[in-house]
Amino acid sequence: MEQLKSPASPTVDGFPDVVRVLLVSPLPPPPGGIQTWTQMLVERGLPAPFEFEVVDTRVTRRHQDIPPRLNRVELIRFFNILAAIRRALSSRRFSLIHLNCAVTYTATPRNLVSTFIARTAGVPYVIHLHATFDPPRGRGVLPRLYRIAYRMMFGHAAWILALGEPSYRGILRLGRYAGKTTPLMPNFVNGRGIPPVVRRKDGPVCVLFSGALTPAKGIRTIVAAAERLQDVHFTMVGDGPPDSRAALLDRIRALGIESRVSVLGPVPQSRVLEMLAESDVFIFPSTTEGFPNSLAEAMAVGLPVVASPVGAIPEMIDVPDGGFLVPWDDVDGYVRSLRRLLDSPCLREQMGSHNRAKALRDYDYAVVVERLCSVYRDLLEQPVE
Repeated sequence: MEQLKSPASPTVDGFPDVVRVLLVSPLPPPPGGIQTWTQMLVERGLPAPFEFEVVDTRVTRRHQDIPPRLNRVELIRFFNILAAIRRALSSRRFSLIHLNCAVTYTATPRNLVSTFIARTAGVPYVIHLHATFDPPRGRGVLPRLYRIAYRMMFGHAAWILALGEPSYRGILRLGRYAGKTTPLMPNFVNGRGIPPVVRRKDGPVCVLFSGALTPAKGIRTIVAAAERLQDVHFTMVGDGPPDSRAALLDRIRALGIESRVSVLGPVPQSRVLEMLAESDVFIFPSTTEGFPNSLAEAMAVGLPVVASPVGAIPEMIDVPDGGFLVPWDDVDGYVRSLRRLLDSPCLREQMGSHNRAKALRDYDYAVVVERLCSVYRDLLEQPVE
């Protein structure tokens, strides 16, 4: 597992010259929300006196199983990651470990053992949940073990970072952790690199989706809406398992809407931002989410949004100022909401302007990283028990 280092930081009065953070997190490829978060942190860095090293936990195959499952490849990855954490802790002195966590059953053993290694090394750790944390309520063996594991992790954590109210409620279901939890630590956008939307006056209205091309992201709902909105062009951008992409293309061909629906593979991030700026509306009917980066980017560009009310999305989209929230499987609702936006350029501009202002105010890299570093400072200034 690769380890990356941030540049050295100058001295800050009243605080250690250098504070080293071990970041356990995946880098791309493949693309994904946590990967994008980590990549931007590597590119932009942390303010002084913080430095970080990355233990890269990326998947070792192009496409991870959906849903994830425990197999030989995952077991090898599991042990490689743990070995990399041990090597990092034995070679350098760290003040803090930041553990970016997926919350699947498959990731849970790795998360648990990583926190055990941190405790053994005497290094406080921050758990950052990069998905909606909704612990299963069942009485079966796996749900019970899952809850036990996260109670152990949360109980010994120095701090817990959530991506919104749904995750915060899930955390509190497992115990009294409100006193050491940030309910919403949003993902960040690179505000200085995001272009504003281009207000076109001709051509068909363009609706864009950016994300994984999987049923869980609501791609079937998008196709169903596209069939009924014949004066609109839909573009879908993203990576995904080959079978999911093939099924999507087959459905589009069967409906005879190839001329109105473009399905692109993964494209460079700079091109995604350009495509957002060239679009009129962003659609995101996902079935489950944490804090979707693609939605935050669409807001920062200045697009109105029609999305599902899952994860942190209700906290991101102010209704009716920034868009509409529609259940992911309500095709009629998506058609109505899109039609209202398509028929009113003025409404699109008003909503887009609201979203851009909110995204740059609340989700810009510098703003969110300062909040993150404030958590670090507060933890490190606490007296040692």
